[in-house]
Amino acid sequence: MGGTVLIIGATGRTGSELVKLLVAKGIPVRAATRTPGTIASRWGRDVEAAMFDFDRPETFAPSVHGVERIFLMARPADNHSDRAAIPLVEEARKDGVRQIVNLTAMGAEEDEAFALRVLERHIEASGIPFTHLRPNWFMQNFDSGPFMADIQSSGALHLPAADAKLSFIDVRDIAAVGQATLTDPVHLCRAYSLTGGEALDHATAMSIISRAAERTLTYVPISEEAACAGLARAGIPADRIERWRVFFGKVRAGRCAPVSPAVEEILGRAPIRFEEYARDYAAVWQRP
Repeated sequence: MGGTVLIIGATGRTGSELVKLLVAKGIPVRAATRTPGTIASRWGRDVEAAMFDFDRPETFAPSVHGVERIFLMARPADNHSDRAAIPLVEEARKDGVRQIVNLTAMGAEEDEAFALRVLERHIEASGIPFTHLRPNWFMQNFDSGPFMADIQSSGALHLPAADAKLSFIDVRDIAAVGQATLTDPVHLCRAYSLTGGEALDHATAMSIISRAAERTLTYVPISEEAACAGLARAGIPADRIERWRVFFGKVRAGRCAPVSPAVEEILGRAPIRFEEYARDYAAVWQRP
């Protein structure tokens, strides 16, 4: 399994970690991105750049042509991500791609109407050997995006999660599992739920971050109504607010707390602990 790997989302958190791991192993990588001109400055000549945009289906065929395997990450914030990704799967099928490692979401298999589950089913029916990776919530959400904006502006994280626990996973572990599943045929036609090694509530997570950053940072539980109203004031579309609301309903119901052994079984080591993540990223929270 040494042919070229196409990485969809190569400049994202998980994708960029995966590119580094594959390059270190000497595996040819094609990085799919809307900004191919940035690839050389990031990885030099070790990585081939491909113009790719889910909103431009004409970029699909050139991106997949000649690759052996694809690491696919559909647009995570899109309630209809299957509609954009299914035509890509069809191009891969026509071009003879030999494997799709599909980054989906923990619990996707529980809802047949969920866009990522619809995509999983299409991949399974395509005849292309597949591996589904279903990670839980990323640890790295705490150092980026709306979580980070809230923490830095208020010194606290405000969420409608009550005291529920989540088995957060580090994206570096997801990337390592991605590398393993792209390079060992034992993982073909398998699906793995990926979590950290323990479940933590947000108060505990923020306490760990606070100690690492040497700065008082806290978690403030808020109501679902307050959270949705805040998102609406920020201009978030109604369908994304609804998806957020449903997700945190699952969190409060304990559906994101289970711990899976898959990371340790695949990598032969324990998952990265939240304390290690917090130490490694401490500098980003130290600046008010």
